[in-house]
Amino acid sequence: MRVVVGIGARKGVAAAEVVRVISTVLQTNWRVEAIASIDRKADLVAAVASSMGVRGVTYSAMELSTVVTPTVSVRVLDAVGSASVAEAAALLAGRSTELTVPRFGLRGVTVAVVELCLDGGQGVRAIL
Repeated sequence: MRVVVGIGARKGVAAAEVVRVISTVLQTNWRVEAIASIDRKADLVAAVASSMGVRGVTYSAMELSTVVTPTVSVRVLDAVGSASVAEAAALLAGRSTELTVPRFGLRGVTVAVVELCLDGGQGVRAIL
């Protein structure tokens, strides 16, 4: 299965730690196609994506705030302007409406995973 991983992280979290947390949720038969997050984490996204050999994609808080997600965080909304980062970024980049792995947090990192929708939508063109 081809998947997109959405990430969020507290300030100062290293790319290696994000990769470790991602590895705790991935299944052996999943192939990560992209790492997605908010544009203010572009450097972290680039580092994580590079270390995993995949593409990175980022979205503005405004773009992320348009995505309906199963969980919301007032703390994240106050901090970045969107009530969801990892879930919203994964759903947006994967052009999906359903999470394969809902928001999962560990050691200051949040990840969410969606199966990549291969219907030729905008998300596919943006990352492939």
